[in-house]
Amino acid sequence: MNAIEAYVGELERRLRGPSAAKADLLTEARDGLVDAADAYRAGGVDEAEAERRAVADFGPADLIARDYQAELGLRRDIRVLWELIAGVPLLILGWDLARSFADWSALGAAPSWYHRAIGTADTLAAASPAVAIAGLIAARLLSRRAAGPPVARAVSWVLAAAVGLNLVAVATYGGATGLLEPARMLVSVPCAVMSGTWILFSMRLTVAARSWRTTA
Repeated sequence: MNAIEAYVGELERRLRGPSAAKADLLTEARDGLVDAADAYRAGGVDEAEAERRAVADFGPADLIARDYQAELGLRRDIRVLWELIAGVPLLILGWDLARSFADWSALGAAPSWYHRAIGTADTLAAASPAVAIAGLIAARLLSRRAAGPPVARAVSWVLAAAVGLNLVAVATYGGATGLLEPARMLVSVPCAVMSGTWILFSMRLTVAARSWRTTA
């Protein structure tokens, strides 16, 4: 194995993340190393020494892997932010539609505290994609001034906030309804389906937001 392939293999062992995104970064690294080695060979350096110098110029594998790991995390976080931006509004609309298929008269009138709790949950749910959008805008602006770990950390915190707001909203919906009358979540098949879908979606976002946080 030549020096370039050994170096790329070391990077690959240190990285955690989606295989396609890893492959893109590793291909980019390999191409850069090959180009650098070609330049050395054009200057009269033998092949083995040219590859060794190219690897040395590229930087220590642990430091490069740290930056690449941050890039992988950033890509994943941005993808999850887009899922949240698209998913939460659809769930809100779907839940509102599901309510129209339910016969609420059989459950009686809800007390004022319940309406306040649901109103708070609605606000939190609506704020979740708004925070996610702000995070994408901030990521774009920050990427013009910085790169690597600092941007990744900022986007990670925004994602945590957006996912957290959605989780609190779901917990408020479920908690208030459970205290008042759990049957309200199952008053119709569409309501039951939307309740389950929102819970599963929130769990998926939480797992995705925590994935591939391992640093190199």
